[in-house]
Amino acid sequence: MPRFFARHAATLFFPMALILYDFAAYLSTDLIQPGIINVVRDFNADVSLAPAAVSLYLAGGMALQWLLGPLSDRIGRRPVLITGALIFTLACAATMFTTSMTQFLI
Repeated sequence: MPRFFARHAATLFFPMALILYDFAAYLSTDLIQPGIINVVRDFNADVSLAPAAVSLYLAGGMALQWLLGPLSDRIGRRPVLITGALIFTLACAATMFTTSMTQFLI
């Protein structure tokens, strides 16, 4: 069995990375829901803005589907996934520097 994995490591790497990427997308949705209350409290914002953060996060993902599908057909899945993961990482890092709930929602 170890020979099989050694021989097919390159073939198995991309599907496993794709599964991990997909899992991270679902995990991020589950992590933002309990943490958003702390964000609202830290910014002294109205609690009614908490659902807006989750809704905007999901709407952003939904709005890009019409663009990313044809784009991945044209240039390939890997560049689209890598670029998306990079943008997601940079956007998450940018939230550390927000000073208001409005900046956080944007």
